[in-house]
Amino acid sequence: MINSCKNQLTNRNQLKSKLQKTTQALTWATLTIFGFIGLSACSSKIATVSDTKYIPEFQQTYFSKGVDEISPDKLSLYVDYSKCISLGQNSPFFQALVPSWTDATRKYYSIKGNSIEQHQPDSTFVLLRNIEETNYADLKTAAERMANENNESVLLTDGEYFQPSIAKGNINNPYMAGALKSWLKKGHDIYILSEPYTEPYNGQTFNKKRFYILFTDCRLKGNIYERIMQTINLKQFPQVELFHLSADHPQLLSKNAQTTEPNQQLNAKVSSNENGYEVQDWEIDWENGIEPLIVNAVNPNTGQPLPDGEAFISGWKLDRESFGGYRITGVSAKVYNINQEYSDFYNAKDAKQKPEAKIDPAECEYFVKVDPKEFNEHGKIDLHFDTQNYNPDPVLNGSPFNYFKIDICVSKVEPLFEKYKHIFTFDSIDMPGNKNVSVAASVEQCLTDPDIKAMISTCPIYTIYVKTNER
Repeated sequence: MINSCKNQLTNRNQLKSKLQKTTQALTWATLTIFGFIGLSACSSKIATVSDTKYIPEFQQTYFSKGVDEISPDKLSLYVDYSKCISLGQNSPFFQALVPSWTDATRKYYSIKGNSIEQHQPDSTFVLLRNIEETNYADLKTAAERMANENNESVLLTDGEYFQPSIAKGNINNPYMAGALKSWLKKGHDIYILSEPYTEPYNGQTFNKKRFYILFTDCRLKGNIYERIMQTINLKQFPQVELFHLSADHPQLLSKNAQTTEPNQQLNAKVSSNENGYEVQDWEIDWENGIEPLIVNAVNPNTGQPLPDGEAFISGWKLDRESFGGYRITGVSAKVYNINQEYSDFYNAKDAKQKPEAKIDPAECEYFVKVDPKEFNEHGKIDLHFDTQNYNPDPVLNGSPFNYFKIDICVSKVEPLFEKYKHIFTFDSIDMPGNKNVSVAASVEQCLTDPDIKAMISTCPIYTIYVKTNER
């Protein structure tokens, strides 16, 4: 009986020892697995570079467009040799513009019927004072030539594309639409000055328009529109109306006219740039600074959490009618993680190697948003972190720093051209009692073109590059 008890006790001790060893083995295995997971998580961080010195080249290489396509100081002047220009000699507004044409023109073209003849630019002043009327100006070809040039150009015309055919004055023909589209698709600007005047014809007097159509780009220094505005004061010519046509780079206004205004809590260093972007270096950390003070900010009076935290960037106001034919009714902020792309570019430049030709950085949702109330009520662009859906992990995966790009884009527009249509409408001479709407139809068809609408609805307004600490 005693031996039986001893045997049972020995068996129990052996079983207990086995259980302890098994438990210990499982514990070490568990720790080892989680250790590997931890190491894997740490290794998933992208190794990033130390500074922003190559951001301007990075932007230029992958994201710049538009103004570089235009050759400066090579203006072409196309003149419709019709009665509207010869009558211009009696117009104070026409005469006020002559110095601008004389100073800027490098190529002068007279449109005489189907013939477009080139003249010496140094005789621009004399040529404009000696217009010999020639019928049936080929305005369609002239506009197409302007759109295909890689420099600024101006067309002086009454807008009548009159052909000796059944169509006659083409009073409903959008003959200029193709040229307008081509120029806008390059990312450039068109300014149209419309001057009303009266023209006698066969004993009747017709209310017509004299158009000054400028193919240019407002980002080009010393562009022809800028020169004209420095020469004349439109307030002195209240009868003249101006229309700006664009599908890109809507106008932003700010207090300092250079950069946005970062939240003071960020302790940000900001470098300004004239090409539609800026670079910010945020010096505070995320855990003790950005997230408690901005992302999850509270009302200082009540202590209650603010639904969208505090704005981390403000200071911009958008001209919502920058596009002329559309009113901008919505903007959005798109965020791209560029930790890998910028670091690869940086390292290639330092090693004097050629960077990747193209990049496709990942867009990250639920990180940044535009304050819709401030935009709808005041046109202001205030950026907040998306506090209610906040997901920083896809953006902040760099070590020891993070780099991301914020594109502020147009997201919604509504048609506005109806209120400007009268600028382009005038009496038809060949069909008395009717209106010639060919220029208006050209602009309207251009605005409804699918490619132009797509450009407008996804148009980048401004770009902000951010360098921040590891999270």
